[in-house]
Amino acid sequence: MREIFQFVKSMYDNYNGTGMHMALFFTAVLYLLLQKKDEKRYVFLGYTLLFFLICFFPLTAKIIIACIGKTVYWRMFWLLPTVVITAYAGVQVIMAAEKKIRRYFLLFVMVLVIAMTGTRVYNASMFEYKQNHYNIPQDVVTICDIIEEDAKARGIEEKKLIVPNDLLPFIRQYDGDIKMPYGNNAVRGETIKNNNASEIFRIMCAEHQNWDALSFYAAMEGCSYLAYPVNEDVAKAVEQNGYEKIGSSGAYDVYRQTREKSAWDGQWLLTQHGGAEGAQLMFYTLTDNKGHVVVVDGGWRSDADYVRRELKALGNHVDAWFVTHPHRDHAGAFYEIYKKPGKLEIDKVYMVDMAPVDLCLSNAPWDEVEVYEKLLTLDIKELSYVHPGDNLNIEGLEVQIFNAYEDYVDEISDDLLNDGSMMFKVTAKEESMLFCSDVGKGMSDYLLDTYGDKLKADYIQMGHHGNGGLKRDFYEKTGAKAAFFDAPDWLMNDRSGHYKTLKNTAMMAELGAKIYSFSTTPNQILIK
Repeated sequence: MREIFQFVKSMYDNYNGTGMHMALFFTAVLYLLLQKKDEKRYVFLGYTLLFFLICFFPLTAKIIIACIGKTVYWRMFWLLPTVVITAYAGVQVIMAAEKKIRRYFLLFVMVLVIAMTGTRVYNASMFEYKQNHYNIPQDVVTICDIIEEDAKARGIEEKKLIVPNDLLPFIRQYDGDIKMPYGNNAVRGETIKNNNASEIFRIMCAEHQNWDALSFYAAMEGCSYLAYPVNEDVAKAVEQNGYEKIGSSGAYDVYRQTREKSAWDGQWLLTQHGGAEGAQLMFYTLTDNKGHVVVVDGGWRSDADYVRRELKALGNHVDAWFVTHPHRDHAGAFYEIYKKPGKLEIDKVYMVDMAPVDLCLSNAPWDEVEVYEKLLTLDIKELSYVHPGDNLNIEGLEVQIFNAYEDYVDEISDDLLNDGSMMFKVTAKEESMLFCSDVGKGMSDYLLDTYGDKLKADYIQMGHHGNGGLKRDFYEKTGAKAAFFDAPDWLMNDRSGHYKTLKNTAMMAELGAKIYSFSTTPNQILIK
């Protein structure tokens, strides 16, 4: 109940804004309350009191929210007779003065107070000066005309456009034939059910746009046109992703996508998940243009609901789920989800045939095995164990296994759960990414000697979240142009000396790699 009351109060504050018109309204109400001779005041005062009781009382507020939705609840306050009561009280004050000169003076003062305490409408984002007889921004008219002319010349029947949020309310006011992946309801906070559209909206709202990811989702959603504020760097970035500039409104450049959806065949969009303020974990998804989904780990047991939501948005079907090792920050969510999968379908599960629990603990008594023991209770029918040297093909995605627990790990290390975790490389059409999971420093020489140049990759997931992990010469050998640290801000920026994350961040930057961490998740790259 308290939450609903606080919500209604926030909606009232939203409605009230920065102007003082509500202060004038309540002043008028107080004045009428004191006017005992005026019987009409009961109508105004009774209505106002009843209105506030209905709007602020949690039970009635909950019913109203269920009918009209939370995002527009502030519009309920439009029903307040603020103008009528303020004007009525003002007239009463003026008419109470006996001389005309006093009445004119009071009228002047009231007009001045209203002007001084209000907000000029053209200062707000919702209003601007009229630019044409359509009463919409001229940029919108020009953008739509450019698209219509281009589509007619090229025989494009379905015109679907991506625009910045400030143009969203106007495009279809001018041209109903032009579709968009989402409407102004997205800006108001309503859920976008279509995942491709939802991702496009998220990217367009970001401070810096990921044009690789946007072009991928735009192709999946069938968005053939893009309008974006004039910017030379953006023009180069979008042109690299298949867009061709077809015109400009002056403030906005208009682009058409020249590539077909099939141009993304064999490419996979990788997403790193995690929270900047949470715990370290490992959860990645890879998707292609045919809707195939590959999952790596998933995080803690408490992350299961988040993982479920992400996979539901991707279609509730996983082609392959790689569980790198049975530590709780990697396999916890998988355990919870597999135990109660709901409508989720999983074709294949790949795991390491890890050392027995007793052996792991005898080598490393400090280790935790809670999730490992729980995983052993599951009857995973889709399970296949991987071994070093294995080669898999997941819907065109090549997977090479470089490390998984076997006897050689026991000979090199006591940290069997970490050093026996799955290290593998995924290769798309041209590019690759190496997942090091939690493999540690002690395995570096063995892996370098065994695989050498096969370890080279365009992208790398840092060993043990970037805290500790592998040796410098191992990372040098990979030659990765981007490094993914599965670490929140507290781990990335720790200066206590307890963790090696800062040192490894500096090392990878020195080696020329772009750094990704949970501070900017979801982080996305297109493995081409």
